Amino acid sequence: MAAQTLKLSGKDKLFSKKITNWVREHIAVKMTLSIVLLLLVVSSAFSFSGYWISKKLTMKLEDQFVLRLTSNIQNVSNYLAVIPERPEEITDSKQPAHAKIKKQFEEFKKQGTLENVFVLTKTPQKDQIVLLTGVDDDYGTEYPFTPEMNAAITEDKPMISNIYKDEYGIHKSIFVPLRSKNGENVGIIGIDLDASIIPKTKQDMFWTTLIITLIVVAAGSCIAYFISQSVTKPVVQLMRVTEKVASGYLTEPVSVDRIDELGKLAGAFNEMRRNLETLIRQMYDSSQIITQTSEQLYQSADESSSSAGLVAVSMNTMYDGVAEVVTSISESTHSIVEINSELTEVTTEVKEMQEMAHKVGAQSFDGQQLVEKTLHQMNVIQNEMKQSQEAALQLGNRSKEIGAIINIITEIAQQTNLLALNASIEAARVGEQGKGFAVVAGEVKKLAEQSTQAASSITELVSGTQKDSHLVMQSIAQGNHAVEQGQTWINDTYENFKVIFNGISVFSDRTDHLLDTLERAVRSFEIISRMMQKISGITEQQSTGYEEVAAAAEEQSASIEEITSAIRQLSEMSVELQKSVKSFKISH
Repeated sequence: MAAQTLKLSGKDKLFSKKITNWVREHIAVKMTLSIVLLLLVVSSAFSFSGYWISKKLTMKLEDQFVLRLTSNIQNVSNYLAVIPERPEEITDSKQPAHAKIKKQFEEFKKQGTLENVFVLTKTPQKDQIVLLTGVDDDYGTEYPFTPEMNAAITEDKPMISNIYKDEYGIHKSIFVPLRSKNGENVGIIGIDLDASIIPKTKQDMFWTTLIITLIVVAAGSCIAYFISQSVTKPVVQLMRVTEKVASGYLTEPVSVDRIDELGKLAGAFNEMRRNLETLIRQMYDSSQIITQTSEQLYQSADESSSSAGLVAVSMNTMYDGVAEVVTSISESTHSIVEINSELTEVTTEVKEMQEMAHKVGAQSFDGQQLVEKTLHQMNVIQNEMKQSQEAALQLGNRSKEIGAIINIITEIAQQTNLLALNASIEAARVGEQGKGFAVVAGEVKKLAEQSTQAASSITELVSGTQKDSHLVMQSIAQGNHAVEQGQTWINDTYENFKVIFNGISVFSDRTDHLLDTLERAVRSFEIISRMMQKISGITEQQSTGYEEVAAAAEEQSASIEEITSAIRQLSEMSVELQKSVKSFKISH
């Protein structure tokens, strides 16, 4: 049955849980309960102290009662010990001894403010009253002995009773044995004191403590209620506004007109709400600006990425063209070296012709016998002149080829200069990321200008060489014609030998001139060879630079793609930030 009583139904548990949650969620209830609990603790302490004081007071009163009982019973015992009459010998209330002793007992009662003074005897028939103050017909009234009375007889010593209640009231008594003449305990002598004051004192203390406790608890509960309301009312208002702020509404202020900590808290909360509203507004405006800027940056980065890809393709194309130019210049340099070698051989042969012409002039005086040798030598000279003419023609053709190659180099240098200009423009469009590319484009432009200047110098040299080659061809043609005339003269007549000698002298001068021309041509071709080598080195460097520029363009394209991706992420983040900020309601 007890177990069933302790069990709670589901509804009871739910109700208890609701009550518990309600108490936990309301700070006013918490404060009130805390103060009431404190009051209950204080009241309990006060009640305990009242109970303890009451107990101590009761003990003090009982000690005073014991002291009075002891002193008064001693007086009564001393009186009975000195008078000749014996209480146990009284057999009737009309005996003089009864009246005498009772009168003295009444005096003791009056003097000691006693309730009763009495003598009880124990007979085989019954326990009876012998003397009892305040009662007229007292003798012979049956009165059963209490345990304390019996203990006083059996133990032969005074016994003090506890506070007890009977038909005559509330008492505290003392009992001493009544001895007969032969020393037997035949009864008791007793004194009663009115002990109603002790329970009355306890009761008064109890009710006083209870009333004070109830008044304190009631007054404390009312005070706790008003204190909790005065404290929690602004807190509840602050809580409601805080819940609205937590849900995104930043427009409602807290109106708490107080100067204490709660007022300061409300002021700080209003300041925080205004700062948060300003921050959200700034974040919203900034997110819009970031979104617009990121979109523009995304478009610019996309265009820059496309431009960088085109630049990389163009640089790769330029690199292939420059590589072809390097190959052509290398081949041209090889051809010029061969021409230079051939011109060196021609120069050597012309020197030999010059020596022969001098020998012929010196030996023309030797006679006609040398005419045949001279004729044979003239044939040799004619063959050499034909070879010289062919070499001069080949030199002219080589010069034309060199001129065509130089035109190609000039066009390539112009195209390179144009591409460098376009690369500088694209680098300027890219901005900070294109500074390195702009530097490379400037160096490419310088290389293109140097290539143009070198090609111009080579053009001038080749033009001079072509002129010299034309003069050589004219000289060789004239020499060939002179040789033919010499052959005609030698074949026709010996007398014309002098004319031949003069022709040989003229031929010797022409060969001197031809030798000078050929030596100048050799020096020019050496210069051309060195310039072509320089052009080859420059074009190789330019080719390497174009390759580096192409690699840089590809790296820049990859970097721009990464930047584009980062800008795309920034745009997405700004959109998310706008969505987050839109959940807050702010004043406009």
